[in-house]
Amino acid sequence: MLEVNRKRMQRLMRTAGIEAHYPEPTLSRPAPGHEIYPYLLRGVSIERLNQVWSTDITYIPMRGGFLYLVAVMAWYSRFVLSWELSNTMETGFRLAALEAAFRFGQPEIWNSDQGSQFTSADFLAPLKKRGISISMDGRGRALDNV
Repeated sequence: MLEVNRKRMQRLMRTAGIEAHYPEPTLSRPAPGHEIYPYLLRGVSIERLNQVWSTDITYIPMRGGFLYLVAVMAWYSRFVLSWELSNTMETGFRLAALEAAFRFGQPEIWNSDQGSQFTSADFLAPLKKRGISISMDGRGRALDNV
């Protein structure tokens, strides 16, 4: 394996005409009127299964746009409980991943970022119905602490 620093990689990419593709920066912002919850995990020791689960979305660049991959992960085991792939940001694939994860039980605390994908009433309803505590990081940081 060859190690290179960031500046060299930037120069090589620029020379080769390669650019990184990024999603629109507004995708991780909460929508007006969506509920935002406090971050509940500061200083919390993760000591057991189903104590904390989290979710996040990553954007996969494709020739015609992006595919969206959502994953649900258990913090204690770092096991990916479920995932779904979609070519749109509609709620259905996020809810499908959530419901699939519930086959493994349910967490005490659910953690996500504050993006509109996870602050919508449709997405939060199944969590509230099950009495799961909701925790939210700042934008785009749900899996950074795992």
